[in-house]
Amino acid sequence: MAVRAKTTLKVVDNTHEEAEAAFAEAAKQTAPMVERFSAHRERIGLAVKELEGERFELVSRRDLLRRQAEAIEAGFASHLADIEATLKLYEAGLNSTEMVD
Repeated sequence: MAVRAKTTLKVVDNTHEEAEAAFAEAAKQTAPMVERFSAHRERIGLAVKELEGERFELVSRRDLLRRQAEAIEAGFASHLADIEATLKLYEAGLNSTEMVD
């Protein structure tokens, strides 16, 4: 014969209802903190987006200034090359031994 384990039923007390009431009260108390946290998180998110926009604008300006400086430098280099070539022509003309009438 199989031996059956005896099971006893216990009367459940109201501690689960007390726990639910405590959780509900805790939720009521934490709701304002969660709302403030969410508001701060949104403000921080907006500040981060604003800073990212400013960063993008500054990087764009820096790149534009870099390109302008490179163009100016290339222009000066071209002018200096023209001046040096002209000087060489004049020097070659001054050092020539032929006389022009």
